[in-house]
Amino acid sequence: MNDVMSTVNAVAHDVKLLGFPFAGLLLAIVGILFMVAKDPQKKEMTSSWAVNIAIGFAIVWLSASLVEWFSGKITTYGG
Repeated sequence: MNDVMSTVNAVAHDVKLLGFPFAGLLLAIVGILFMVAKDPQKKEMTSSWAVNIAIGFAIVWLSASLVEWFSGKITTYGG
């Protein structure tokens, strides 16, 4: 069971490490789309995309942090 917990912890750690660059790349692309958009409706759409990316990143990062924290708290499993 220790191997399973260490694997889960390693995956959660990697998700946290990869989340920052991926979210940053997506925000950069959306920022470029926002700058080149001429239609106000498209600007509003890209603004909502940026907010959704930020919310999604927060959810993923916080859930990975919770998994890491919880896996550190588990000392024994099933006896």
